[in-house]
Amino acid sequence: MLSKIFVGYFILALALLSVSLWLPYTNNSQIKLYTTAAGLFMVSAVYFYFALRKLQHTNQQAKQEITKLNIALEAGHESVWEWHLADGNKKITFSPSYCRMLGYEPVNFAKEQSQWQNYLHPDESERIYKKVMQFIADRNPACYENTYRMLHSDGEYRWIHSRGRLIFDNHGQPLSLIGMATDTSAKRQDHDRLLQANAVFEATHEGVLISDHNNTIVFVNPAFSLITGYQSDEVLGKNPRLFKSGRHTKEFYQEMWRSLEEQDYWCGEIWNRRKNGEILPQLQSIRLIRDENGFVTYSVAIFSDISLLKRSQSELSFLAHYDPLTNLSNRLLLHEHIKLSLRRAIQSKTQAALFIVDLDHFKNINESLGHSRGDELLKAAAERLSQFMENNATLSRFGGDEFAVVFDNVSSAAEAATLAQQILTLFDTAFIVDNNEIFITASIGICLFPLSGKSSEEIFRNADTALSKAKAIGRATFAFYTSELTDQAYQRLRIASELRYALENNQLRVFFQPVYSLTKERIVGCEALVRWLHPERGMISPADFIPIAEDSGLITNIDSWVLNTSCQQMKAWLDAGLDLKFVAVNVSSRLFSRIDFTEKVVEALAESQLDPSYLELEITESAVMDDVERADSLLNKLCDMNVRLALDDFGTGYSSLNRLKSLPVHKLKIDQSFVRNLPSDGSDAAIVRAIIALGFSMQLEIQAEGIETLEQAEFLRQSNCILAQGYFFGRPMPAAEFEQLIS
Repeated sequence: MLSKIFVGYFILALALLSVSLWLPYTNNSQIKLYTTAAGLFMVSAVYFYFALRKLQHTNQQAKQEITKLNIALEAGHESVWEWHLADGNKKITFSPSYCRMLGYEPVNFAKEQSQWQNYLHPDESERIYKKVMQFIADRNPACYENTYRMLHSDGEYRWIHSRGRLIFDNHGQPLSLIGMATDTSAKRQDHDRLLQANAVFEATHEGVLISDHNNTIVFVNPAFSLITGYQSDEVLGKNPRLFKSGRHTKEFYQEMWRSLEEQDYWCGEIWNRRKNGEILPQLQSIRLIRDENGFVTYSVAIFSDISLLKRSQSELSFLAHYDPLTNLSNRLLLHEHIKLSLRRAIQSKTQAALFIVDLDHFKNINESLGHSRGDELLKAAAERLSQFMENNATLSRFGGDEFAVVFDNVSSAAEAATLAQQILTLFDTAFIVDNNEIFITASIGICLFPLSGKSSEEIFRNADTALSKAKAIGRATFAFYTSELTDQAYQRLRIASELRYALENNQLRVFFQPVYSLTKERIVGCEALVRWLHPERGMISPADFIPIAEDSGLITNIDSWVLNTSCQQMKAWLDAGLDLKFVAVNVSSRLFSRIDFTEKVVEALAESQLDPSYLELEITESAVMDDVERADSLLNKLCDMNVRLALDDFGTGYSSLNRLKSLPVHKLKIDQSFVRNLPSDGSDAAIVRAIIALGFSMQLEIQAEGIETLEQAEFLRQSNCILAQGYFFGRPMPAAEFEQLIS
């Protein structure tokens, strides 16, 4: 372009010069005029050439700067927008990056303010538009700033943060409102997760202390202050040595740090000092957090106060009054046991039971063999009963031939009946007294409380009444305080007998319920569930026989059979080319507590030749809480075998963050009780979001169960729950139907 202008001027100058030479002139002044004009045109051509060249260079620099600015804005995820305000113009302009931020092509995006308003979230559209218009009307010289939601092309809303300023003309009238916008959805989600995680820390009853790489305290939660007496401003910036009690040796702390250095984790009982100087025992765990280079950035300590537990143990030991013959607690301590058990049952809303065990016709033993041999028989009976007792039961002898058993936690009358039957079985074998075989039976009276008793005296009286019923119907049996419970107990014993026969005669079936990936939108696994096909009554609901199986102890054999069957079926599906990631098998507390549980898993995998990574074992919270040391060892062995581990019904038991962070589980399953009322129930929604956030922070998979509606599934998907299970995606079905479904 520059060369054309220059050439034009130059040709014009030559033309004038030629005319001046060829035209006939009357005088020298005309010649001078034409030559001067030609010179001016030549000078102008040169001047315009250099001027326009400089302008072109300036424009190129400006374009380069604009390009750099656009690159910088793109790199910083910033997008430009402009509202044109002159003469009431409603036009609005967006940069291509702004349109791409929302998934649209520039040609298809809003060109006017009213069109842009349609992309705003319905709850915010009117408010945001009024705020912008008010800002313009006020001719506000400050920076405009606002955060709102806009519709993305994928149908979801994104959080957008905008800021800008008004541009005014020479008369002070606003020409345009121009600014930049950023998608802050990811930051907002991270912020929400942090809020949820913080809510968990704030609500837990366990103390939490976080220190940095210099072992300087940077965070404590409210429970920390309640336990130690120190407020946060008194300990922040201090060293945890502030709480040392002086009761531990140097070697104790050396062993603690050795464990932290080698495993990034330590857990144990430690004595620390409160602010008032009192020494308190704590169950504490410490976890080191390292950066990508392996350097320690933070350490997290979680502890609980166990002083009340130790004090209760000490007080109970002083209350001990024992029977001199059998070394069992006597009547006085029996009533204390009943009171304590009653208080626990009321507070925890559970059920307990008192058994009175009376030896049938014991008077005949004393009269025929003498009191000394009668005493030996009582001691032998006490020893046999003691071997049967579990951790949640206490045995007493309160009379001549009468024993009492207090069970702190009995889930139902059926479980109580099973326990009673097991006690009666103890007397099937003869007692050896002075080389004499003595056969004797027993009768048992049962009182469930607080259902059938509100005080220790009432509970004892009702159990004694039940004992009289047992004797009246023929002895060598048991009876409840109410006849209805007795009938129910015998009915459940009959079902338990039939269930044992069903297990031995192939009446049980394994059904499979699909597990759906909300992100991949397909079935990725399944859960194995047992069903009972009764030859006369047809298919029996698990709700009718699983509790009986648990009470009778048959659940262990059933679980083992389901484990073997599921492994074999999963291997067959994989060989057939089905794309499944895992089969989940429930593990009852009884099976998990068996010494040979790991061996059973190994045998099932070996017999089926199934890769361990395809097997997922679902363990309940109670199973891993009963015996902490054994549970940790067992779970670590399974984890080393590459078996997947899931914590089932999470949130329904006595969940402990201290325990959860130490468990080598891969997945948390949200119990259906929290899913049932989603998304309408705000409390359930908050709990579900908190569990999901907790799982994400601990890098655990989250699976929700009991999903029955599209609304529930959509809420969970939006809350970043990965896996889902429930009738909405498929009911439990036979293997053939499941194979057909996934195929």
